[in-house]
Amino acid sequence: MLRILRFGYQACGCSLVSLLLSCSSPTVEVASKPVEEASKSVEDVWDVIYMQGAKVGYSHTVTDQIERDGRDLLHTRSENQLEFRRFGKAIEQHVVLESTESLDGGLVGFRSELSSGPTPMVTTGHYEEGQLLIRTDSESKTQRSTIPWAQDWLGFFAAEQSLQREPLQPGQIRKFRALMPVFNQPADVILEAIGYEPTELLTGTHTLLKIRSLVSFGGPIGQIESFSWTDRTGQTLKTLVPGVGQTGYRTTREMALGKSEGPAFDLGDFATIRVESELLRPHETTQVTYRVRMQDGDPSSVLADGLTQSVTALDEHSAEVVVRAVRPNLPKENTARFVTEPTDDDLAPNNLIQSDDERIVALAGEDAAGEFDAWTIARQLELLVQRRIEVKDFSQAFATAAEVAESMEGDCTEHSVLLAALCRARNIPARVTMGLVYYQQEGGYAYHMWNEVWIRDRWVPLDATLGLGGIGAAHLKLADSNLAGAGAYSAFLPVFHVLGRLEIEILDVQR
Repeated sequence: MLRILRFGYQACGCSLVSLLLSCSSPTVEVASKPVEEASKSVEDVWDVIYMQGAKVGYSHTVTDQIERDGRDLLHTRSENQLEFRRFGKAIEQHVVLESTESLDGGLVGFRSELSSGPTPMVTTGHYEEGQLLIRTDSESKTQRSTIPWAQDWLGFFAAEQSLQREPLQPGQIRKFRALMPVFNQPADVILEAIGYEPTELLTGTHTLLKIRSLVSFGGPIGQIESFSWTDRTGQTLKTLVPGVGQTGYRTTREMALGKSEGPAFDLGDFATIRVESELLRPHETTQVTYRVRMQDGDPSSVLADGLTQSVTALDEHSAEVVVRAVRPNLPKENTARFVTEPTDDDLAPNNLIQSDDERIVALAGEDAAGEFDAWTIARQLELLVQRRIEVKDFSQAFATAAEVAESMEGDCTEHSVLLAALCRARNIPARVTMGLVYYQQEGGYAYHMWNEVWIRDRWVPLDATLGLGGIGAAHLKLADSNLAGAGAYSAFLPVFHVLGRLEIEILDVQR
């Protein structure tokens, strides 16, 4: 799934991997500013978005100053529309972000609406007594969660608002903590003003201040880097996310909404990592050894190390990765150090994996009704999903399990959330796995999502796009997730971190 990036912290994912505002009262939700609130317009701007030089969409942001309960606040609404292709299939994604802050930037409440499947995923939240109270609604499911929150932490539009309140000067550095759109997680943000330079915009060359942005969520993925160029009033006129080649320009409404010219951006083609040697019969392999290189990064810090693959750093930019085909009958001593016991969330229904949905429960009972062996049940459910999803549709961005049970179409993300839901409905802990798989049609590795199920004493991979009763060694794992809670999409951050930055070499193949 592709997400809009701005200052490096609006989300980007891939073919796997794009927000009604809450008041301070947990029982009041507003789709727009209530009529009793006085307001005055502060800003109304349009940005056009390019990927690898091809126009893919626009962003329209409106900021108003409002008065609520005698308190002056800023209300910002940003509508983001993306259109691109994935292996030739057209995809549209729509993201709406709303945020209310104090005049000095403190987050009061937010709403996000992410439309990447048939039904939008809507998340609302508000600050209350040291916590951010969050509610997420999707197809047939509502979840509530909380995360610790400091009163001076900022909202979705923190960088832009901070620069407009007090423009940076060359050499200055500014740090703050803010809520990241789509991921719904706090992150540390550092803005560093590098200096004024001639900058190419759609209207010509202008002298603007170049600002480097580093966003850190913590953990192994490190920091996400992006750049922006502002005028002397702090207005952002250009943005660049170099890792994925995404550029945004301040423009007019007419240009933002105008039709694109030239070839369309194809995410599938861009994200595929070509390899020199062909991997024949990839899913019959038992072990494959790879050398993985990462531009400006360490692949051993982002590739998962565990039962299915071992990662050994060779130098600061390369690693040797040994991937193994895993089944439940491996000797236990070989798995002991890799065991991470399933949690309650690996078995529970959530907004993306609605294992208690009546359609899911009915479908889960169709096969292996009298079977008690978890591995036998899981393999039959894997085959069931592979056969029942007859429309293998790359135009689907990310549907939930309940939506897939209704439509029976989609790509790897739809196969994996449905299989996870079916396994959980049969009391088998299941999670999704993000990474890469050898894609023979393209002669390389494409970003992919599959599953792991808990069988007796270990996590065992399954891939419902294949339906082979397990996988070989042609899958490279980045991360896994139970997709629970408001921050479920943060599981895709490792994918963004390596997108467009990996090189893969096949060293040895065993069957």
